[in-house]
Amino acid sequence: MRVSLTMIVKNEEADLPGCLESVADLVDDIVVIDTGSTDRTKEVAARYGARVFDFTWIDHFAAARNEGIKHAVGDWIFWMDADDRLDADNRGRLKQLFAGLRDELAGYMMKCVCRAEGAAGGVLVLNHMRLFRKHPEVRWQYRVHELIRPALQKAGGITYWTDVVIQHTGYQSYEDYRRKVERNLRLLTIEHAEEPNDPFILCNLGRTLMGLKRPAEAIPYLRRSLELSPDTANYLTKLYVLIGQGYAMLGQKREALAVTQEGRARFPDDSELLFREAALRLELGDLPGAEACLLELLRLPPEATHTIAVDPGLRGYKARHNLAIVYHRQGRFAEAEAQWNQVLAERPDYLEAWMGAADLLLSQKRVADVERLIGELRAHPQFQSEAAMLQARLHQERREFASARALLEGVIARQPTALGPRVALSQVLLQEGRDLAAAERALLAVLELDPGYEEARRSLALLRQTRRPALAPGSITVSW
Repeated sequence: MRVSLTMIVKNEEADLPGCLESVADLVDDIVVIDTGSTDRTKEVAARYGARVFDFTWIDHFAAARNEGIKHAVGDWIFWMDADDRLDADNRGRLKQLFAGLRDELAGYMMKCVCRAEGAAGGVLVLNHMRLFRKHPEVRWQYRVHELIRPALQKAGGITYWTDVVIQHTGYQSYEDYRRKVERNLRLLTIEHAEEPNDPFILCNLGRTLMGLKRPAEAIPYLRRSLELSPDTANYLTKLYVLIGQGYAMLGQKREALAVTQEGRARFPDDSELLFREAALRLELGDLPGAEACLLELLRLPPEATHTIAVDPGLRGYKARHNLAIVYHRQGRFAEAEAQWNQVLAERPDYLEAWMGAADLLLSQKRVADVERLIGELRAHPQFQSEAAMLQARLHQERREFASARALLEGVIARQPTALGPRVALSQVLLQEGRDLAAAERALLAVLELDPGYEEARRSLALLRQTRRPALAPGSITVSW
């Protein structure tokens, strides 16, 4: 059976070679649909034997992908994006899968590992139908977040699950991410007007609004999607998660917990719902409840293959990190330290665990261990500023305020838009109490970056009330 690789591209001359080098020799045909490139994308694609076709962009990803199917000569369609990659092991798995294809109406699910921006951003594992039988009734649908599986199922096709993993390498800046989300919102708004009761569109519209931090607008769409979605929809658990997150963003933590528990009543073993319930209980001060959820989460078997998307860290290092926080707050210091040690053994690039372990050691006045931890943190080039901030905290503990200030000012010079160093500097200046004008400037700088930072606002009000002549050094101490 012949396999056609289909792709839609625009200005992908930088990413396209890496993708095609990993897959071109495994397929019988390469079809590239170009939606308006102004760089050398077409030339690069042709170099790898691709047949390139122009397609005028009409705000419809499914239409562009269906154009690829129209030109494909293979019996089966395999699709990739320019920033997808196959490593050696998965090339072998895919080659074996292609060799065993039969004349049947079927589709094959594969995992796509998307790495978040930054070294410690973690991963999200998505399930995509990447390979399907070419058939006149099997076509992509939806303007954005397009799907092929519903059409295959409607035509009577079979779904198989595979162990093939595709790496998605495209890191984006926040500005690029926001532009993409705003584009998706525009397309979803058009599609919602065309199909106002489609639960998948409603789900994606709500999720996109959540990505833009507009929870009050998102929740009604998510609620409507929940009402209309069939019990077989693979995004149901995500709806409960998103609705809960929306209420939490609005400060309605108990409503968020109620929605999350409602979801768990239907899906008791869903890792994301369990993780969210634990986090909400932790925020609400229910430490035993949070502990019970996290321990249950760590005992769960491997994630079911039908889940739409999952962060593997929820059942591992992220759950252990939150469990360590619970133990720390309960005064169970040895258990907290054991959890953070296990997290760092699994993910030495997970900054939150370094900070949690440092807080634990500082709370016990274990200065030598903090010094050791700072040395270990400095071994990671991406954490130099965090190591400096921890060293500043040690100086602050010892009332070596000049040294603490110098370190924090250096971090601020390197990261002028970072909030944490400015908060720390204001704390040092307030505790020292020698330069209250500088402390006021530091608090104002915090509020300029985050106008909603209530602790800084309260401290500024207190400082202004007490800034009268002859304040003794150290007379103002604010603990955040």
